[in-house]
Amino acid sequence: MTRVRDMLGPQKTLTTTIQSPQETLLGTPEALPTSEPATPQISYTVASGDLPTFTVQPVSKKWVALIHAAGKNTTAGSVAVNWRMKKNGSSVITGGWSIAANTFYTYISCFYDIAVGDVLEVALWAGASGCNWDYKAYQVQPTRMAPKLRDPILIPSNITALVAHPTLTLGNPSGTNSSFAIYHGDTLTASISGTINLPCQVAKIGGSGLGWGRICYGDQYTPNNATYRTSTTYRPYYYKNFIPTTIVFRVLYI
Repeated sequence: MTRVRDMLGPQKTLTTTIQSPQETLLGTPEALPTSEPATPQISYTVASGDLPTFTVQPVSKKWVALIHAAGKNTTAGSVAVNWRMKKNGSSVITGGWSIAANTFYTYISCFYDIAVGDVLEVALWAGASGCNWDYKAYQVQPTRMAPKLRDPILIPSNITALVAHPTLTLGNPSGTNSSFAIYHGDTLTASISGTINLPCQVAKIGGSGLGWGRICYGDQYTPNNATYRTSTTYRPYYYKNFIPTTIVFRVLYI
């Protein structure tokens, strides 16, 4: 007779280290063109050193790259500030938002499922003169992590020590935390910003599998898309994703 304890793997602790964001604040703001530039103002090539690291390597995971672009509409009226995301020279998506007079904007472009060597670009242009940009930042975050090749049952699954990323420091920054979504199979169990202890969790992988869970911006919301925030005070004014720093689990082999 097979006993449950004979089917349980050893207890493991997965800790995640996120690389510090790359930030640039221009000494002098650069005017936005009034038509789409041939060469995007912002470009990053994903390097292996940009990727988060783990003490226990997840077998399944996706990478999300967040690129922040910020500037100001210095005019006395509202102006549309447009953007285009590109990956390896091809357009991902384009759009634009109306920015109020004398207001800072922060655009957060979320590139989902990227890989080392990918070239990620963001182009900016305005509907009228008088708008600028002077800030950019970049960070890679993990999402949909799972510990083995087939859908595992985890007993227990203790997800703790969530930390919000990125922490931006240049300019006059202000960030708002966004929760981490936990799944049991394909069902949303909870959106958390602290600790959760699950007696049992099915972490699905592959295809649309969600693993332990997924980050908010870049996966649950706005994958391969962008969002934005405006402020008369803060630049950058942005969202931060909660990411589990520590996950303690055992795998049930069935």
